[in-house]
Amino acid sequence: MLTGRPPKRPGNTDDLIYNLSKEFNMTKPLILSLVALAMSTSALAAGDPIAGQQKAAACIVCHGTTGFPGIFYTYQLAGRNADKLTVKTNKYRTGKILHPIMNLAVMPLTDKDVEDISAFYQSLKQPVQIPFVTIKGDDDEPAEPKK
Repeated sequence: MLTGRPPKRPGNTDDLIYNLSKEFNMTKPLILSLVALAMSTSALAAGDPIAGQQKAAACIVCHGTTGFPGIFYTYQLAGRNADKLTVKTNKYRTGKILHPIMNLAVMPLTDKDVEDISAFYQSLKQPVQIPFVTIKGDDDEPAEPKK
């Protein structure tokens, strides 16, 4: 009867690995290292700032870059946290935040586009501050009304 497994021979490598893993209880460390590897690859999946610069042409008009303040100076994105930008942009994409221009501007973007653009803005230096003008950020938004 064929079992799909080669006949046992003295010194079979498969049996040796199996016996070692049982003897030293290597199953848990192996699983933990595989989980750690999987989690570390999520950091590699973050956006690409170089690709984001190319994709952010429409964003730069309003939100600026390091050397150009954009049309709406108070809403500059340079130096912002990429994770926060991604979350907020996705809220515009899904309609959780309603703004006619932003909703239309981000609608055609993919998740990868949003990650790349967010990484691009995070890679920029904070813009130069103009006296008596504050740049609005995520922390400046009003709190949700109490129900």
